Amino acid sequence: MARRGRILAIKWGMNPNSSSLGVDVTFLLVGATALAIVTPVIGALLRWRANKPSALPEPAELTK
Repeated sequence: MARRGRILAIKWGMNPNSSSLGVDVTFLLVGATALAIVTPVIGALLRWRANKPSALPEPAELTK
């Protein structure tokens, strides 16, 4: 009966020699999360900037 090999070590994480799909999916998830966080913040800043009162004169002052 032939001897079987034995496991010498287990490495956790991504193996760069096997496939880059795991890395691509990780960056897609991180990028989508960052985009989902940043988009409402930018929208709120734009809305806040657009709602500032302008320095236009009152309509009664225009007829003088």
